[in-house]
Amino acid sequence: MKAHIVGSGFGGLAAAALLIRNAEVPGADITIYEADDVLGGGFFLGGSAASGFNLPGSVFDKEFRCTFDLLKSIPSARNPSISVTDDFFAFNMGEPYQDKAHILDRDGRIVHGPRYGLSLGDGLSLARVVLTPEAFLDGRRIEEFFSRQFFSTEFWFLWSTLMGSLPQHSVIEFRRYMNRFLYLFPDLSDMRGVMRTPINQHQFFIEPLLAWLRPRGVNFLTGTVVRDIGFAASSEHPTVDRLVYERRDTATSVEVAPEDLVLVTTGSQVADLSAGSMTEVPSPRTSGRSWALWERLAQGRRDFGNPDVFFGTARIPDSLWVTFTVTDTGSEFVNQIAALTGSEAGLGGLVTLKDSGWVLSLSVFHQPEIIGQPKGTTVWWGYGLYPERIGDFVRKPMTACTGAEILEETLLQLRFDKQLDAIMASSICVPCYMPYVNNIWLPRRRGDRPPPVLEGATNLGLIGQYVEVPKEIAFTIECSVRTAWEAIHRLLGRGPAPPPVYQGQYDPRALFAALKVFVGG
Repeated sequence: MKAHIVGSGFGGLAAAALLIRNAEVPGADITIYEADDVLGGGFFLGGSAASGFNLPGSVFDKEFRCTFDLLKSIPSARNPSISVTDDFFAFNMGEPYQDKAHILDRDGRIVHGPRYGLSLGDGLSLARVVLTPEAFLDGRRIEEFFSRQFFSTEFWFLWSTLMGSLPQHSVIEFRRYMNRFLYLFPDLSDMRGVMRTPINQHQFFIEPLLAWLRPRGVNFLTGTVVRDIGFAASSEHPTVDRLVYERRDTATSVEVAPEDLVLVTTGSQVADLSAGSMTEVPSPRTSGRSWALWERLAQGRRDFGNPDVFFGTARIPDSLWVTFTVTDTGSEFVNQIAALTGSEAGLGGLVTLKDSGWVLSLSVFHQPEIIGQPKGTTVWWGYGLYPERIGDFVRKPMTACTGAEILEETLLQLRFDKQLDAIMASSICVPCYMPYVNNIWLPRRRGDRPPPVLEGATNLGLIGQYVEVPKEIAFTIECSVRTAWEAIHRLLGRGPAPPPVYQGQYDPRALFAALKVFVGG
């Protein structure tokens, strides 16, 4: 059999590794088709020390069961004698987060109080959401279940800046996140239970996977757009019989046998991403390329889901993020942020400026963040939860700002006025416009996301963030790996089934931890 994988994000690469490891498919019989010229999808690494790096910020937890099971088989880039999984946990055990100033007000004061500012009524509302079956939450928003006061509590700022949720977002996804991360409740402020990678995710996850896949003969076709997938007319069940792709302006049709496998990534959170510079605002792109195949498959086929719920210009206002990566050759910023927060650089987690117009959050990475990063250079990252709002000092929406303007607004919000010129002179800030990065939170109904394997399908699987797995949360690499594992296991019936999704509401320790927030203060 041959395997065709559309998309080289973490889900696509994981699918190739799972096919080799779990299903014993030879690497030479696996082809990955990638529209971009680089591999890795949302775990990108752009720029350089000279021009300024551009990368995403991500956090993780110990219950990414499919991910860490897979990565036990992959040698670490930092130390090939151990696995990526072992490297990850050793680093987080040795250097856990010690966030002492997660939320700051406009005067630079730490915001942290009993029960994260939640009232008894807020607690009952949270319990109501957790206990309501999803069938009763179709299409509903978070704001329908809570008072206006709830969205100004410390809890909401902690939760929304870590998870990405807004009041108008899906209460179904909010419920899933609550159940998945219930055990983290006591640690939301100091982030002790939250984990991160010792270096950027591209070099920590993507490069080791590629280094494992390439010697095994996996074929990578970059700059290749899969335009269509054909189905056998004579089959009673959905069976792919051809795949049409375009590469270097040349269209090619590939025959797919009934015993072959096709795995399609249905969309990308970093679709139509664009980066700016210190002097240039990111230019929005409207290619629509990443979900075009899903759109085509869904035409006249409700079982393929509804990509219009997640993609298209009408969705951007509720799914847009502007992130920024700062490459700094000086020491003023690191010294000042350590003095302000009381946390050593790299251990402090997120710092959220709750009263800033954009609701800015920033994080100083563990250094070096990039393998080969010049000595004396620091890389840190931030984003605005409300990038469409007007800044308090730079009187523009974040979406209309250059890197220099975003950096200036951030430094003035931190009250680093005296150090402003020095930090600006030593820093390169690269803004990144991502119109769909938060679209997994958009209100949805059952059926808007297709399952990993459609009913009756014989050789087609769907993978990635826009695929429905009961109880699983999106916006995580765990979702990408689990959908790939589910699709492969259901279609081929080889290897072990994926481990169950962790559910905190059935974990006595998690329930006790959450209860302590309300009882212990």
